[in-house]
Amino acid sequence: MALRFDHQITFSSWLNQGLLDPEHKLLKLAEVIDWEGVHDKLSPFYSKLGRQALPLRLMTGLHLLKHMEDLSDAQCTDRVRGDLYWMHFCGVEVDALKNKYAHLNSSSMTKFRNRVGDKGWAAVEEVIREYLMQTKRINPSVMATDSSCMEKNVEYPTDSGLLNKGRENLLKSMKKLKGLGVKAVKGVRTYSQRSKQVLITIMKLGKDRADRIQAGTLELSRHAVHVLGKCGEMVKNAEKTLKHGALGLVDSPALQAEISHFKRQMKLVKQVIHQSRERFKGNHVHNKIYSLHEPQVIVIRKGKRARQNEYGAKFNISIDRNGYIVSHEHYSSNKSDHKLLDPALKNWVEKTGRLPRQLNADRGYGQKVRSIPRRVKRLKRVCIPSLGKTKHPDAEKRWFKKGQAMRAGIEAVIGHLKQDHRLDRCRYSGSRGDRINLSLGSLAWNLNKLGRALA
Repeated sequence: MALRFDHQITFSSWLNQGLLDPEHKLLKLAEVIDWEGVHDKLSPFYSKLGRQALPLRLMTGLHLLKHMEDLSDAQCTDRVRGDLYWMHFCGVEVDALKNKYAHLNSSSMTKFRNRVGDKGWAAVEEVIREYLMQTKRINPSVMATDSSCMEKNVEYPTDSGLLNKGRENLLKSMKKLKGLGVKAVKGVRTYSQRSKQVLITIMKLGKDRADRIQAGTLELSRHAVHVLGKCGEMVKNAEKTLKHGALGLVDSPALQAEISHFKRQMKLVKQVIHQSRERFKGNHVHNKIYSLHEPQVIVIRKGKRARQNEYGAKFNISIDRNGYIVSHEHYSSNKSDHKLLDPALKNWVEKTGRLPRQLNADRGYGQKVRSIPRRVKRLKRVCIPSLGKTKHPDAEKRWFKKGQAMRAGIEAVIGHLKQDHRLDRCRYSGSRGDRINLSLGSLAWNLNKLGRALA
C-alpha cells in the first residue's frame, strides 16, 4: 500500500519557506486540495504486500503539474528536484528527493499511471469537483456542451505502410519465439530489401503514381501473405512446445504471452491485407485498421478545411456558467452530436445531482421532434438553434442570445485543452489511455482556473 507520511518541518524546509511567495497559485492550490481524500480514493489500487511505494501525493501532484504545464514525464521528474513550488505542491523536500526517493524517474510515472488507470483519475476528479461544488465555484444551473477529436500518436495511415510494418512485426515476433526455445520454420523469406524498393517506388512522384501505388500495395500484400503462412507453422510449433512442457516453469508464461501477442498481430495483418485488396476492387470495408499498435483508432471527419480527417477518438465536454469542466465522455466511434446529448445530460446529473435549468449547444445537437429524449423535455430552457433555415422561436430573445454566446466560449476551452493541456495528441496507449488523458486534461484546466482565482 502507498505510504502516508506525517509532514514534519525540517531545517531546510523552514529555510525555503522564506523564499516562497505565499500568493503563488501552487501554494494556494496545495492548501485547498483535499490530499487526504485523494489518498483514500487511490490507496485501494495498492497492495499491502511488497516494497513500499512512492507517496501518492507526490505521484498525483506530478501528473497534475505535467498537464498543467504541458511537460513530459522526464521533464517533470527533473523539474521537481529543482523547483521549490513544485516540491511544496507535491509534499516533498529536497533531502527526500536526493535520498529516500532518488529512484523517482519517468518510468515511475508510467507505472503509477497504469496502476491507477482511468478509474483512479476519475476519483481524483471527484475530489476536486466536490471542493468546487462546496465553494459554489461550479454553477450547475447552466450547461454548455460540445464535442471534438483527440488525435492518437500515430503516423498517417496508408495501406502500403501498414502492410510493411505488419510484416516486420510478424518477423520480430517469430524471432522472439525462436529465442524462447521454439523450433524455427524453414523457408521464410523476409522481403526486407524488396519491400524497401517497393516503398520507394510508391513514394516517387509522377503522372503514373496511382498505378504504381496499386501495383506496389498488392505486391506488399503478397509479401505479407507469405510471412503469414509461415507464422501459422510457427504458432503450431510454439503450441507444441508449450503443450509438451519442453520449457521450464519460468519460461512458460513468457511463451504463452508471446503466442497471444503473435496471434493478435496475425489477425491485424490479415485485416490490413483484406482492406487493401478490397480498396482496389472498389468495395468499402467497415472498421478499417489505421494503426497496428493502436487498432482502436477511428477516422473522424469534422468538416475542417485545413485537416479533413483526424485519427483518434471523439470526446464530449460540458462546462458550467463559470467555465469549469463538470463532466466529459469518451467515444471510440464517430457518433453524431445529437446522439451525445442525452449521455451528456445523464453524466451531468450524476456529477452534480440535478438537471441544468438551461442547456446551450450548437446546431449539431438539434433533435427531431419525435426523437427528443425525456431529459431534454424536462429542461426549462434549451438553447439549440433549429435545424434547417427556419429560425428558433426564441432566437431573438435575450436569454437565447446569451446562451449561444456562452456556447461559443466552449470552443476556447477545447482550444486551450489541446494547446496547453496535452489533448492535441494522446500519447497514452489504448482507449484507457484516452480516458486518462481526458481526465488529466480536465483536471489541469480546472486547477489552473482555480489557481488564478485564489492567487
